[in-house]
Amino acid sequence: MKKVRDLITRDLTSVTEDTPLKDVAELLSLRGINGIPVVNKNNEVTGWISERDLISSIFPEKVKIENPDVIGFMNLSQVVKKLTQVGQAMVKDYMSKTANAVKEDTPASDVAELMLQKDLKRVPVVRDKKLVGVVERASLARILLEEGSFE
Repeated sequence: MKKVRDLITRDLTSVTEDTPLKDVAELLSLRGINGIPVVNKNNEVTGWISERDLISSIFPEKVKIENPDVIGFMNLSQVVKKLTQVGQAMVKDYMSKTANAVKEDTPASDVAELMLQKDLKRVPVVRDKKLVGVVERASLARILLEEGSFE
């Protein structure tokens, strides 16, 4: 049976809770990824920040739909104010405290189930709580295509 260690990308790119959101946005864009682990000074995974978190940091919580094809914001001045504030906001203010991290010896089938249930594209991989890489949904799909199963 394939394990996470067989699929891992040894990408240790991460951010800290004190990283400005604007830096996260640039990093996600440059790397072509949709989320990144948040680590402490000991490289232990403490959370996850995603493009979804960034988008929710910019737009007001209350959005009304006036037309099925057009989404109108309740107050445009709130959006402009929020855009200005976001440049100064830190990861800790918007990150998910649940990183859904898995260990290297986790069966690939278990991580696939987790990713499907929670609609995750990337999951951090840890050893003794420390980041050792990530596993991506695309890696799981490749294994399925190559072998037809996880076993």
